[in-house]
Amino acid sequence: MSVVYCWHVQLCNLMKRPLTLLIFICCILTIKAQPGQLVLHSIDLPARFEQQIIISLEQDKLGMLWFVTNEGLFRFDGNEVVHLGPETKPGIPHSNIKALFADSNGNLWVGAQDGVTRLNLKSWHTTELKFPAGTDALSRYIRTMAEDNNGTVYAGSQNGKVYKIQKDSLVCIFDMNTAFKDLYDLPNITFIKQTGGHQLWFGTSVGKMVRLDILKDGKYGPPKFYGQDLFKKEQIVAASFGPKGNCIISVPNLGLFYLEAFTGEIRKIKGPYGELGAHGQVFMVPLDSVRTILMTNTPGIGKEKLFIYDFSKNDFSVQDLHYPRFLEENHIVWLSHTGSKILLSLNDYLLELAPSTSPFETLMAEPKSLNSIRAIYKPTSGPLLVGSYKDGFVKYNEQTGDKEVIARKYVYSILPWNKDSVVLSTEGDGLFWYEIAKNKLTPIDFESDQIQGKPMGKFLTFLTRHDSNHFLVGTYERLYMVNPYQHTARSIREDRLLKTKVLNILKRKSDYLIGTEHNILKWNYKTDSIAVFSRHGQYENQASLSVYGMLEVDHNIWAATSGTGIIIFDQNGKAIDTLTKKDGLAANIVFTLAATDKYVLAGTKNGLSIIDKQRHHITNYSTIDQLPANEFNSAAIYQGSGKVYLGTIDGVVRFKMDQLKGELFKNKIKDLYITDLVITDKKGHSFYDYTLPYQKIKTDIKIPAGTSYFSIGFGSMYQSMKYLDYYYRLDKEQQWISVGNGGKISFIGMPPGKYQLEMVAKLPDGHWSNNLLSLPIIVEPAFYQTIWFKLLMGILVMALIWLLIKYREKQAEKERSLRLKIAGDLHDEIGSTLAGMSMQAEMLLNGHRQHQDTYLKSIADNGRAAVQTMGDIVWSIDPRNDDSLSLFQRIERYGNKVLGETDITIQFESHGVNEKQFIPQKIRQNAMLIFKEAITNIIKHSKATRVVVVFSAYDNGFKLSIEDNGKGMASISVEDNHFPSVGHGLRNMEMRAELMGAELFFPAISKGFKILLICKGE
Repeated sequence: MSVVYCWHVQLCNLMKRPLTLLIFICCILTIKAQPGQLVLHSIDLPARFEQQIIISLEQDKLGMLWFVTNEGLFRFDGNEVVHLGPETKPGIPHSNIKALFADSNGNLWVGAQDGVTRLNLKSWHTTELKFPAGTDALSRYIRTMAEDNNGTVYAGSQNGKVYKIQKDSLVCIFDMNTAFKDLYDLPNITFIKQTGGHQLWFGTSVGKMVRLDILKDGKYGPPKFYGQDLFKKEQIVAASFGPKGNCIISVPNLGLFYLEAFTGEIRKIKGPYGELGAHGQVFMVPLDSVRTILMTNTPGIGKEKLFIYDFSKNDFSVQDLHYPRFLEENHIVWLSHTGSKILLSLNDYLLELAPSTSPFETLMAEPKSLNSIRAIYKPTSGPLLVGSYKDGFVKYNEQTGDKEVIARKYVYSILPWNKDSVVLSTEGDGLFWYEIAKNKLTPIDFESDQIQGKPMGKFLTFLTRHDSNHFLVGTYERLYMVNPYQHTARSIREDRLLKTKVLNILKRKSDYLIGTEHNILKWNYKTDSIAVFSRHGQYENQASLSVYGMLEVDHNIWAATSGTGIIIFDQNGKAIDTLTKKDGLAANIVFTLAATDKYVLAGTKNGLSIIDKQRHHITNYSTIDQLPANEFNSAAIYQGSGKVYLGTIDGVVRFKMDQLKGELFKNKIKDLYITDLVITDKKGHSFYDYTLPYQKIKTDIKIPAGTSYFSIGFGSMYQSMKYLDYYYRLDKEQQWISVGNGGKISFIGMPPGKYQLEMVAKLPDGHWSNNLLSLPIIVEPAFYQTIWFKLLMGILVMALIWLLIKYREKQAEKERSLRLKIAGDLHDEIGSTLAGMSMQAEMLLNGHRQHQDTYLKSIADNGRAAVQTMGDIVWSIDPRNDDSLSLFQRIERYGNKVLGETDITIQFESHGVNEKQFIPQKIRQNAMLIFKEAITNIIKHSKATRVVVVFSAYDNGFKLSIEDNGKGMASISVEDNHFPSVGHGLRNMEMRAELMGAELFFPAISKGFKILLICKGE
């Protein structure tokens, strides 16, 4: 249940400042966090909300945050923000939202200055609720909302009315103005609570607690009022109930009170805790069923104290909270326990209070700006000494979190000299003595004649003690032996160490190992000889081996390198083993090393690795385990009094040695959920589904046909989960596919089918999490991808193949028929002619010389006739002649040739003939034969002297008119213009006209005979 407790006037004044939400990642704000204590974390909202005011906030049952700004309502899923307002779909028709509440049935209730709207998270639809008729504006002004154990939702208004929501309407069940007519102005409802004893409790702004008993029939008993005289009309801003119905009440300017639920007795809480709120406001939220958190801005107490009241013990406990300097002047605006989160607003920052489960404690982390730590030293007594890039050289009180800047100098190394003093090397300011008790910083200067070799310079790196009077100091270019008492310095072997940046130094019995940017050198200080230590084994030919740290472990040398992980050398410099990322190391860039009795600690670029000395088993820790940062700094380490201090790029990590004994702390993997589904079709239109997180997924997620691509969003409200590397697969046989930590998986052109989306995360130690998500997906096929369509297409293809076969058979039959026809024509029209010619030739050979001239003439005539017939056959089957022009030309040639040998003149007329008008072979052939038959009849029977032939082409057809001036035929019927069944030639014409689909007419004329052939074409 979402409850935000604050005075309305105070809230409005404080909210005038923009609520800038922290952008830095999972920054832990406490300096001291024992397991089980509460620590502060920033809420990492997108940068666009830096300058926006958060008016109200709620967490739904899944864990997503809903909040209100002056731009409307927003949902934050851990990665992205969804906006809902008057112009969106669905729309939230309110511009002044005052309360948010997520119920147990998957609804988000929005209470505003002008009404109530319900957002169904499962359907993503909104419903604006109806007030009783005649409800005035102040009665529509909703300030708070809550739910009872039966799922009934209630709303409290600005002028003292409490409504019960029934279906889509509000029903008033209590009216403060009715109970106390004209006594109070705007007795608004500050909170609504239900206790386990079927009682509703309301807080008011006029010093009254109200109780309504819920009866068995669902009705309500008469109201009972508490605290009228005691609270003197002061606003009851907060109340927290224990398991038996008793509660503690905060009344500004009066303090804390205890209400006995059964007797109704109210008494002031005794002792100093009872004065909480007597001089300022108390913010109060339940921590669990028996404990309540209280915080205050009261001077002398402040937000640094977190009070916890335990109903079972009837007692208070106190915990210190520590804030970074930039939040020291900020005040609490509101405290809220919404869903599973306890949220705290400090003027313009939003924070979360959460129990600490990590063995690590964080010091000096400041999320507003990174606080990179380069050197650490802890004296036997007194504060921690720290070299910080942000503040310089500082003293830090681990108990109070107080920090004192000693000097704005970048301290690179701190060398303890005696119990009262240390030596400091700096980047840019040289060497210093620091006297701890006196808090005095003194430079260690050198005259030019006090330095053997080149000047030391001011940019120094590493310090290590040589003996009681000398120490070694590394610089960016060489190594020096320094006597701080005599202020003398000697450059070590400039011939070998010139231009050599010293990164760290390890002292052994008779020599030093010097870690540089290129390799490890061995300097024997007794003989002043220098040799390369690390050029052995697989690294002998390696051009550069930067070594940030070295450690002697069980007579071997462990070297922290840049890019090669940890290399383990024997005493002679031979590489005998390596530990890299492949072996489980957090990263191959290692900055610092430390050792306990059982473990080696490696601070890397990507987390802290704890390495078992014997088995080399590695366990990694990162920000998921509440480290302030994953990247460590070289040489920023201190061990003492059973504790380890490690410097990171944002604060110090502190933990106790004994916490690493036994089973090491395991990474905690939190919940991951689907946040949205976006489907884009082939036209570029996108459909957004934000209901998936709230559905109980029992059936497949269906992706409709025609989808070009779709994406599935995932997220978590746990900050540490946001920065893991995630992987997915769609089938158990498939390899895992990396998706990074962007919170989106996109699929382009997915084939239809059933898939099972599974997700896992790769942890900082290289191990894999268990399955975090399992989502069944069906990509629906388009109609042309369905089995029925494919089956139909198969049938269609088979039918087409069958038709093709039949077509080819028909074409073969046509070819066969054409061949038979040609053979028949040749036999009928040429065969008999050739047979006659052959017989006449044999008769001449057999001696029939008396008929020689007659036979020869007959043979010649028959030969010419055969040639003519052969030409007609060839012309009829040649496709190049399939046009009206070719037909007319053939008719014309034939008529001129045949009638040219007679006394009959012939005249031709043509209309519309051209090469483009297609006339099929069958029509051409039969038309030509009809013409030939007509000419033959004219020659044999008409006794005509003139013939007129008219050929007219049109569309796909033609007309052929043959008219002579002969004697005509009296037997032709004039009435029907049709030839009776007499005359062999005319019957052949009619038969051929039928074959070509044409009509044949014999129109009556005054003299002669006329044939009219009309072909309409195909």
